[in-house]
Amino acid sequence: MTGDRLAALEAMAEAQPGEALIWYGLANEYSKLARWDEAARSLRRLLTIDSDYTSAYQMLGTALLNLGEREEARSVWTQGLAVAERTGAWKARQHMEGLLDGTRAADESGGGALCAE
Repeated sequence: MTGDRLAALEAMAEAQPGEALIWYGLANEYSKLARWDEAARSLRRLLTIDSDYTSAYQMLGTALLNLGEREEARSVWTQGLAVAERTGAWKARQHMEGLLDGTRAADESGGGALCAE
């Protein structure tokens, strides 16, 4: 099922490249398959379309973390916090604060574990 959905979303993204929701759906499918490079690429594209899409910052940071880009993930979540604060997306803000706190705690303990999203 995911393969069919992925193919459909890829076709939709090609046909409607300016639709943020399609890019989010595509990134979500890539994430389910642990295709982190493609998920990150899709989310970056989404953020060029709608820089206020707070959940894209959450997911992009997670994709970057899974790619081993810990500092870049933190940077993205920090940007997302600023957007969430400005737009009033309190739930997204809380989640990204938790992700940032988790990376700090993992660094302090020498571990690498934190929630994936």
